[in-house]
Amino acid sequence: MAEYRLTQTEPSLNPPSQELVNITINGIELKVPKGENIIESARRAGIDIPYFCYHPRLSKGQAANCRMCLVEVATKAPDGSVRKMPKPQTSCTLPASEGLIVETETEQVAKDRRGILEFLLINHPLDCPICDRGGECPLQNNTLFYGPATTRYIEEKRHYPKAYPLSDYVVFDRERCIHCARCTRFTEDISGDAQLNFLKRGADMEVATFAQTKFHSRFSGNVIELCPVGALLSRTYRFKARPWDLFTTPSICTKCANGCNVKLDYRMSTLVRVNARLNEEVNEEWTCDKGKFGHDYVSSESRLKTPLVRHGTEWRPISWADAYQLLTMHMKMAGKSIGGIGGARCTNEDNFLFQKLFREVLGVNNLDSRTGRWQGPTNAPLYDRYGFHSMGNAIAELEQMKTIFVFGSELVDEQPIIYLRVRKAWRYKGATVLNANSAPPTGDPPHVRDFAKVDLLYKPGTEIALLNGLLHVLFEENLLPVHEEKPFVALQKSVARWTPERTAKETGVSEEAIRKAAHLLIGKPMAIIAGRTVMEHPFYADVVAALGNLLLVTDNPVTNLNVPVLECNAQGAMDMGVLPDVGPGYRPLENPGLNTHQMLEAAARGQLHMLWIVGADLMAKYHDADLVQKALANCPFVVVNELTLTQTALQAHLVLPAASFAEKDGTFTSCERRVQRIHRAFELAPTIKPDWLIFAETADILGHPMPYVSARDILRAIAAEVPLYCDINPQTLGEGGRRWEYPAGQRTAPAPIPVDYHAS
Repeated sequence: MAEYRLTQTEPSLNPPSQELVNITINGIELKVPKGENIIESARRAGIDIPYFCYHPRLSKGQAANCRMCLVEVATKAPDGSVRKMPKPQTSCTLPASEGLIVETETEQVAKDRRGILEFLLINHPLDCPICDRGGECPLQNNTLFYGPATTRYIEEKRHYPKAYPLSDYVVFDRERCIHCARCTRFTEDISGDAQLNFLKRGADMEVATFAQTKFHSRFSGNVIELCPVGALLSRTYRFKARPWDLFTTPSICTKCANGCNVKLDYRMSTLVRVNARLNEEVNEEWTCDKGKFGHDYVSSESRLKTPLVRHGTEWRPISWADAYQLLTMHMKMAGKSIGGIGGARCTNEDNFLFQKLFREVLGVNNLDSRTGRWQGPTNAPLYDRYGFHSMGNAIAELEQMKTIFVFGSELVDEQPIIYLRVRKAWRYKGATVLNANSAPPTGDPPHVRDFAKVDLLYKPGTEIALLNGLLHVLFEENLLPVHEEKPFVALQKSVARWTPERTAKETGVSEEAIRKAAHLLIGKPMAIIAGRTVMEHPFYADVVAALGNLLLVTDNPVTNLNVPVLECNAQGAMDMGVLPDVGPGYRPLENPGLNTHQMLEAAARGQLHMLWIVGADLMAKYHDADLVQKALANCPFVVVNELTLTQTALQAHLVLPAASFAEKDGTFTSCERRVQRIHRAFELAPTIKPDWLIFAETADILGHPMPYVSARDILRAIAAEVPLYCDINPQTLGEGGRRWEYPAGQRTAPAPIPVDYHAS
């Protein structure tokens, strides 16, 4: 007898019971979880039941809209007699129970399937030769296996507009829609914007927004992948290629630090489509619109194809040999007066060689990958205080939390996939979500405040006052476990003056909201997710300490504190030592160099002879654009590795064409410390090089050859030289990645510390 196994390839949002029952499908006896729907039980036994509307990740996955999954069912009574149900049942809604007998291939079932498909095809246009879904269409496949060979319908089919622009990214072909409701359920269940709905009824029913406005969503691209027919199409991919003409390469999205797994679809060395790739630990099977549609730069006509040198306002192409000669000449002239900025968008392999070039070849520690406001000592505040970087929790762990406090973050914009996990924890696991920020949300919905139990809108700069006020209520109203240790007593005394009245006056948050929030913070386990507002706070370290206090007094581990980095490989760049005060693996340096801001100040004063900027458009993104302008204008020689002529590259003296993430192999490390592989999808133009090769060839010309011929060679060197990455290799990474862990005993249980509020 086959038995249920706990591992699932497509887990339902509602986990099945661990109580097993005996059922029979097509004569095969199975033990499956009680209450599991039959369509999933059949899949475990290798039995295919066709469907259109069902999806295991939608809470209303058992929609039974399409009726394609009908099966014949009988039940076995205690006396052994078998009673057949009078009509076929939808297997997506039928729960497994003791003695259930299911038949999926009877004559009646086959007749029902043909009938359903005949109804669907009556008005479905025969667009297959030009439909983007053709070749990967469930309607095509089910018709081939289960449908009628001919049609009896001779009347004119219904006709509707063929390319209604539902949004900036999504086109709706109403003629093809089969009303499966997958798209409407996604916007209600997963993304939370609930914009798509069914309007009208019967033959006139259509998918649209209630106000007939554009479909504004940060996750709209997912409905394209969910649609089982070609009704919802990508405006950027439409009519670009046929599925059988595409080559597919697994990769990692580079638009934020969440590390979403994606598939790159390309044709003739042109990237035409990005789809989600399944990874239960990271993005499940979702993507945000930035990741799905923001890839046009990879195959853009504006891509740099050859090194460029600036003569006045004119750019002249030069050979790589001449570029290296010019570059190394200025490096020799600069001596120690050189700085390197960038790395947060480069692979770990790129970053490892970047810092090797500077430290081992040039003997310089003026290196930094951070381009945000916080550029203090690397090990502070998280690592020095609590022994970890960025995120203490794994992304998937967040949905197991009973309480989640989102602090100083527009989460859906900064960390879109983490937002989906938080929303999932609230909607399906009953988590209590609190939100606090210094500004109301901007941009399209959804937002955390839409479902937060309490939303604290505080005055900018008053973060510590608010956190101390919450601690005051927790102590004052005896909401905490008794702590008699001196640090807890000292903390209680330090927040005694932060009464709700004073906190409300200072922060602008009402007394009622402060008390309500404090009462909600006692639910365990609790996780805190801090964002950009915290990272750019002038007293960043103090805010982190205050957030840590909140976890410690509520008996939660400080590893439930998460301050996720913002750029795709910012974590990996720090791990590789692209920092002024530590080397790879956070090994302290005896002679720290200059950080990003200090390098820019030195360059602006004419005290830095050369600046090498790698993949960082400082002119567009740095918080002090005037300083960047002065630095680039006053530095005698600026070299930039870039894909296109960005605002920063336009100010450089030498621009080197670099490979994009789709054109090279390597690894990225996400905000949860998950190391994942990227793969070269298509061949590089002969004159474009990956960054690591540029650094290696530069070192070779300077007389310090580096023995690496591939990204895999560099990864082996990283594993040998960086203790945190000792278990990282292609075999252990697989396609799902691996989180690196801190050495045993490195983490301690810190005590809370009083944090003073500095009024701004």
